[in-house]
Amino acid sequence: MADPIKRAVKVLNEALELDADAITRLVNMRVDCDASLAGHPTIRVSRTGDTHRIGVLGLINGAIGNSPTGDIGAEGPLNEKTRTFTRIKRFVDLRS
Repeated sequence: MADPIKRAVKVLNEALELDADAITRLVNMRVDCDASLAGHPTIRVSRTGDTHRIGVLGLINGAIGNSPTGDIGAEGPLNEKTRTFTRIKRFVDLRS
């Protein structure tokens, strides 16, 4: 499989099948980062007030994608209060 986005989505979905709880927790994790990282053109970073936060999916998108909005996404129900996934159902290629 030559397309790195399709390969990443395939591997992420395989990991999800093996341990959905661990993968959901990992994707939900965010750490504070500085504005210089937040300014990267492809790494996805969220901002709340003056605080920038990055997660693993934002970093993966920056490493293998080329879209400022991300090429790989996750689908699943969200906790309305925290806006985090209660359980990821699947990873998707956002280009299609």
